[in-house]
Amino acid sequence: MNLKIELSESQRKEYQKNLMPFWSKGNGIHLKGGKGVYLEDIQGKKYLDITTQMFANYLGFGNEEIAEAIFDQAKNLTTVHPQFETDLRLSLVNKLANIAPKQLNRVSFSSGGGPANESAMKIALKNVPGSKNFITMWGAYHGDTFTTAAATLESTLTQAPYGNTTVLFEYIANLNNIFVRVPHPYCYRCPLNLQKDTCGIACADLLRSTIKNGVVGPLAGIILEPIQSAGGQFPFPKEYLIRARTICDEFGSVLIFDEIQTSCRTGEWFAAEYFDVEPDVITFGKGLGAGVPISGIIIHDRLKPFEDLMEDLHTFQNNHIGYAAALKTIEIIERDNLLEHTKKMGHYFTKKLVDLQKEFPEIGDIRGPGLKIGVELVIDPVSIQPIPRATTDKILAKAIEKGLFFQITGKSIIKIKPALIIQEKEIDEAIGIISESMKEVLRK
Repeated sequence: MNLKIELSESQRKEYQKNLMPFWSKGNGIHLKGGKGVYLEDIQGKKYLDITTQMFANYLGFGNEEIAEAIFDQAKNLTTVHPQFETDLRLSLVNKLANIAPKQLNRVSFSSGGGPANESAMKIALKNVPGSKNFITMWGAYHGDTFTTAAATLESTLTQAPYGNTTVLFEYIANLNNIFVRVPHPYCYRCPLNLQKDTCGIACADLLRSTIKNGVVGPLAGIILEPIQSAGGQFPFPKEYLIRARTICDEFGSVLIFDEIQTSCRTGEWFAAEYFDVEPDVITFGKGLGAGVPISGIIIHDRLKPFEDLMEDLHTFQNNHIGYAAALKTIEIIERDNLLEHTKKMGHYFTKKLVDLQKEFPEIGDIRGPGLKIGVELVIDPVSIQPIPRATTDKILAKAIEKGLFFQITGKSIIKIKPALIIQEKEIDEAIGIISESMKEVLRK
């Protein structure tokens, strides 16, 4: 079978009837391929992609070294029962232990971001006897399995007029007693209506008092994204993360950093290193496989690990295609000094956005770090009222017309997470399209 499939337009329309779409509205784009930081549709139009397609293609598209690593491995072993060891698995485990924070040395693989976060929660429950609850944050996103979805912001949207039609939310709500939610440290829109410079990290005090007064029995752990994505695309203040570490130590709970989306993007292997805060568990996934599924957890030496295969068993957790892609990805990042490049390009992208802010005061806030950038659009910089989602959607539609993909979270936050290989000229192109699109929508 020739895998370079090209359907006729009539076939596409007919086959579409068999697809349950991820997003019912769609965007009308039918992709054909990609190279570097660009994608191409079936009409031959190219798009600069600063989303890396669900933030997963760290090395861009069509990387031949990754393709060769996958091909060579596919000729040998693809997936293996978890009870069998191979040199490839041990090599990746050793590599991850070496690039992780100093005391996090033991690795377990999973089959996706959500399952990896569930693995982390299992470790927490195993290490805190009698515990049943976790702290999670407003705006959190930890996955879409039943348990992780209950820890995620969507499960609370059933009470709000967002027009959700997802039939599973009512069921997921029954799992919400596992999770106790606390306000996230969203400094631009402080949930406590305080000022960052004078608040004394009051949200961390609230975190502690919630555990003390709102959790029955021992707390298994706190799970958080050190740079929250769907909840606002903003970094947690370092002081908050330090306090979260101290609070977990006080209560004997496990601190879990969900780094599915943050690894490498700060210019360090893990955001834990960027913030210089040591969690008990790091979950990883997405980009470490350069677009090939790979996920898992890395746990601290002091924790009791999984001790029985059936404690955390997944058919594809010993996925050697993913291992090969991940090892090659890490090799390329190290060889090409892409972590330092990420810092440099993140600084350049942010500077260009700050320059654009002078022309558009509707750009209320720009936040990084590195190549994990949030741009919050507002009606005016005084009230900081978000512009309507319909307006943000129009800006995105104009950008797509002009050949640029980005993503939106909330009502008015642009998420920018390009491939780590992006260059200044491509950033300039993205800034130009964003500027033109905003001008056409906001300056009619």
